[in-house]
Amino acid sequence: MSMPATRALPARYPLTIRSRPARYPPSWFRENRDGVLSKGRRREFAGKPKPMNKQTRKTELFHDGLIAAPGCPFTASALFGDLRSRLAKEHRRPMSYERLARIMGQSTSTTHHWSGLFHHPHVLGFLSLLERLSPAQRHSFISAHCRNYATFDDPRLAHAPGKTGKLIELLNLKAGLTIVTGGTDSSRTFVFTALGHAATRAGGKLLSGAGIDLHLPTRFVPVESLVYIDEALGPNHVRQLIQRIWPRVLTSAAPQLFFNGVWSAVPEVRDDLLRCARFKHVIIAEQGMPDVRHLKAKVSTPIHVLTLSASKLVPEGILVACRRVKRAERPEN
Repeated sequence: MSMPATRALPARYPLTIRSRPARYPPSWFRENRDGVLSKGRRREFAGKPKPMNKQTRKTELFHDGLIAAPGCPFTASALFGDLRSRLAKEHRRPMSYERLARIMGQSTSTTHHWSGLFHHPHVLGFLSLLERLSPAQRHSFISAHCRNYATFDDPRLAHAPGKTGKLIELLNLKAGLTIVTGGTDSSRTFVFTALGHAATRAGGKLLSGAGIDLHLPTRFVPVESLVYIDEALGPNHVRQLIQRIWPRVLTSAAPQLFFNGVWSAVPEVRDDLLRCARFKHVIIAEQGMPDVRHLKAKVSTPIHVLTLSASKLVPEGILVACRRVKRAERPEN
């Protein structure tokens, strides 16, 4: 009996076995960087890169003498490490991965992977584009896209060191109520944000949900411990969002609680704020001054009022007048 003839497959369906080599040399990437990879090849590189040990990373960085752009003399991981060291020096304490994760809004594992394992070719590409700008244009670009970092060292507050010293003393209070009022909405938010950053730099243990700010962080660097809500959503929507996260805010282990615009936007939470002031330091920022008599009757801990005004000597300077409110002899329960 004769055997049936074997049908040949069409040429467009070649029988090939694809195997992934253990390691691709850098020259292979340069030869295939212009999109000549097949669909199957590209699929091999999809997804999250697998971690590599130190020895493997060093091997991958070797080149065969042919250097193509960007040709950076350092890795993106080294860039992250340098930035982390500078942040630690600026904040005068070690910058842990947990703190970095809160600042960047990422998980701790992702932050660790970015800082020590992943090569970040997009970061080096972005840096290579910045290098093509003149120093003046480069600094102008960075300043245009970086928000203002509100601190007590900012010229808007540093022109009156005695006043900023009072603000630092307020942050050491274990319990009480501090009201930021007066000035413009921008100046109140600046001082409010500077207090939040100073508290974070002092202790570094503020947890997520330690306050609410009804201003989008478009102008100032946000405090990583606060929740930001856009008040332009409308009073009903804002009230629903605050009520949804309110239990998490009240049960936070943070020693200070910060609220910008919440007192006037959601009056039903005022009693909760005043109760918290008995065992925590509550800082609120409002355009108008709350009823002092009601506050003295409800709060037995120290009450301080920070009244803001514009400085006539320093452009955009802010003057902060601090006074302590005498409390009632017998607060109501």
